[in-house]
Amino acid sequence: MNHLKKTSWILAIALLGTFHLHAQYVTVHAKSAIPGQQRGMYYALPRTVLQFDFTIEETLSYVGPYCDYAGFVGATDIITENSKQYRIVDVTMNSVAEADPNATFFIAMNNKKGETIDVHLTPQGILQSVGIEPQPTEEPTLSPMMKPAVQAQEANFKYKYGATAMKTEEQQAIAAAEMITKIRDEKIKLLTGYQETAFNRDTYRQMYADLDEMEQEYLSLFVGKKVTNQQVFTVYVTPSKDVPLQTIAKFSPKFGFSSGTAGSGEVITVQVMSLQNTGTINQLSPSAVETLSHENKLFYRIPETANVKLCLGPEKVLFETRSTIAQLGAFMLAPLGKTRLAFDPCTGQMINMGLE
Repeated sequence: MNHLKKTSWILAIALLGTFHLHAQYVTVHAKSAIPGQQRGMYYALPRTVLQFDFTIEETLSYVGPYCDYAGFVGATDIITENSKQYRIVDVTMNSVAEADPNATFFIAMNNKKGETIDVHLTPQGILQSVGIEPQPTEEPTLSPMMKPAVQAQEANFKYKYGATAMKTEEQQAIAAAEMITKIRDEKIKLLTGYQETAFNRDTYRQMYADLDEMEQEYLSLFVGKKVTNQQVFTVYVTPSKDVPLQTIAKFSPKFGFSSGTAGSGEVITVQVMSLQNTGTINQLSPSAVETLSHENKLFYRIPETANVKLCLGPEKVLFETRSTIAQLGAFMLAPLGKTRLAFDPCTGQMINMGLE
């Protein structure tokens, strides 16, 4: 009986010794790492950042200098006050990957045989491969927060008479109206072929276009002028499991676009709803990820697919699509040691596994 008990203890110690002999690497969450007391390295899994580019058009309306005499040219649709108006012309979305501070881990190297582990990271510290050379990839980069605008100039009324050209503004308006009549007569002559000199078709078209442009410039003295410019505003959104709906900006036709929650107008929101593609996977719990140590294993993540909806106010949908969101996915463990592993640095997904 004592001999059997003694044999059992020896076997248990032997098994335990074998287990620890092969436990050369221990992976823990960065929160549980002890800096300076362990040999090893940090690595991160990627998280997805959504980049929204809003193209905003600004329209500046200027009152014509002869608006009070618009009846001279039969105009009724005229600009009566200087104003600004804004509208959303376009919205595009791109996704980029960055190191996830909530999914950063430490691999402690406990082996005593001088063995090394061949781990490859991106310049951001995102896990790429273990035991094999990573495939060269071009990492997407974040764009500037605001791109240069196509600047609008002050309204230039090209054919406005100078202050000393005539005695009164009414006389100036009469002269401008007479010029419009002359231009229209010349356009009719071109259309009817009433010209002393014959021109080819392209020349006629150019002459007509020049006259039409001149007429519009003179008309703007009465009806006013609109000048537009466009500017691209960029907003970055980091989706979260805990906050599926985020307010990212405000927009007003009167005051324009403002990022964040400040400013005037209706709110612009982003809703990121997981499609639960990883819901059937038996995944690690958050506590197991953050508090437990895992021997001869490392963390990776299976990304999730989500529906991304961008709305202005409660009802108007500006943009909607499906996108892969890394941080909404499932944490998993991969064997570490005599294995060759490759990961997608944009999603964290394992894309290749081999045994030595």
